[in-house]
Amino acid sequence: MHQEFSQAKKLIEGSRRILLTMHERMDGDDGGALLAMGHHLEKMGKSVTYAIKKGVPPTLAFLPGSEKIIDDIDPVRGRPAAESGTASAALGRLTFNGVEHHNFDLLITFGCSAINRTGSLKIENLKVKIINIDHHPDNNHFGHVNIVDHTKSSVAELVYDFFLFNQWPITKEIATCLLTGIITDTGSFMHSNTQSSTLKTAAALMRKGAHVSKIIKHTFKSKSPFVLKAWGKAIENSFYDTKNKIIYSVMTETDLQEFEKLPQAAFEGFTEMLNTLPEAKFAMFLRQDGGIIKGSLRSDIFKNIDVSKIAHVFGGGGHKLAAGFSVAGKLMKDEGGKWRVV
Repeated sequence: MHQEFSQAKKLIEGSRRILLTMHERMDGDDGGALLAMGHHLEKMGKSVTYAIKKGVPPTLAFLPGSEKIIDDIDPVRGRPAAESGTASAALGRLTFNGVEHHNFDLLITFGCSAINRTGSLKIENLKVKIINIDHHPDNNHFGHVNIVDHTKSSVAELVYDFFLFNQWPITKEIATCLLTGIITDTGSFMHSNTQSSTLKTAAALMRKGAHVSKIIKHTFKSKSPFVLKAWGKAIENSFYDTKNKIIYSVMTETDLQEFEKLPQAAFEGFTEMLNTLPEAKFAMFLRQDGGIIKGSLRSDIFKNIDVSKIAHVFGGGGHKLAAGFSVAGKLMKDEGGKWRVV
């Protein structure tokens, strides 16, 4: 990674206006890594814009700097390319929450296996240099510099290594953001992606002032009775396929109508909970999200199942033990009691 780290450092040092983004629906890992990077870039005197489609879930609002994240990503309309001199410069303009931002020098993405994972065509079409930071094995290396290492537990651990390489100081705020990423992506160090280097990094971040108990309280122990009731419904809708040894749960549009004001991260951790069934080779959670079916898959290293291959069949991706996908359609049960997509 030293070559990639050096190239990324050079790009950052030569840029003034930097846009940070990640896949839509912020999670603790990529969101924490993004905020950690932003804290240091601001200390360097850079102009930093934080944009994440669908914004910050309540469970992550405690992260230092999360209030700077904006989710209203619109094009600048009615401005001819000639006004800024070149077409590419015009494509360097975006509006966020109605405020126009000009001519980004650099785009840094976190946890995006492909540039379209940002969920924004306007960001996708920006004509700027890109630093792509990710730990997914299916990353397609779309950046001018690709800091991609699938052996790392999380993007946050990878960003920590980048900080060490650059000898950048790690403040308490940065440590909190990075440790949140590590904790959420390792399931509080319970998942098989937890390595000795992960624990070493976590210990170093704790010495910088990050508090494990505080992070776990916000990310794993802040579910309201309303959210727990929704989990109860999802558990009620769980089925165990004894032949194929699959545990799965389905939440249809009708099911979710009982819980109209659920936060977007309400079911975070649910698939991991299903996967605790010892007999199951893997767990799957399907839920309706408008006209889209969201699928989440989890397994364990000793179960010998690569769930990313299953996700790829449906156009998704992820890791061997944790993957997901989205497909257009509606979940319906036929007269024989079998689930189908219409």
